[in-house]
Amino acid sequence: MRKSTKVIPNLFTTLNIFCGFLALINLGDNKILTACWLITIAAILDLFDGQVARLTKTNSSFGMEFDSIADVVSFGVAPSLLLYKAYFHTLGIIGIITSFLPLMCGGIRLARFNVLFGGKEKKSFVGLPIPFASLSYISFIIFNYYFWNELHLTRFLIPQLLLVSGLMLSKVEYYVIPKFSFRQSRRHSFGILVIFVAIIVLVFFPQQAFYPIIMAYIFWGIIRYIYNIFNTPEDEKSIELAGQS
Repeated sequence: MRKSTKVIPNLFTTLNIFCGFLALINLGDNKILTACWLITIAAILDLFDGQVARLTKTNSSFGMEFDSIADVVSFGVAPSLLLYKAYFHTLGIIGIITSFLPLMCGGIRLARFNVLFGGKEKKSFVGLPIPFASLSYISFIIFNYYFWNELHLTRFLIPQLLLVSGLMLSKVEYYVIPKFSFRQSRRHSFGILVIFVAIIVLVFFPQQAFYPIIMAYIFWGIIRYIYNIFNTPEDEKSIELAGQS
């Protein structure tokens, strides 16, 4: 029973990387929106593999490494190629380098995550998680195509890409999706409520609400980080600096 349970999280990871692979195939046929939704499905599957592994207590080093490989494909390679195909192919070598940033920063982010946590339980993410970084580009494209049937707000794309790529390598902390259990339901009640409301909004208004919700999550982490800098006592700051030296 235990061995069969261990397979379930890896099955979600396999489906994750398969969706990334399908996204790459669709990008070869210039099916931009189809690729966007496939990467979105991959992100949902990535969420489930972690939740299932925690609920079934089947976390393993193999699962962590396999998940990282899947994430590089689905949220690194696929979004970088998507950005290149959707817009940056018009910018020559600059476009190639800019499109490479999500893959490069995402790969570094995943490697750092594995070194820091190594499968241990985590209370927050240090740096923007790579699935949310990729969803910021994906939801931006979906948002544009819904309202204008093309990539319209291109002047925001490069600043957003630079911001999100930098956040993946930053020390800005982001909330971990709460573990859904009866024991911790009260502790995470507000977070679960926010997620529940966001899901309902996304069900009824997927194209319109997807981008604003993702960006709200990203900017909320920045706001919290700045707030903590200015509200952390000086003695605690000294301890943190000593620990980092």
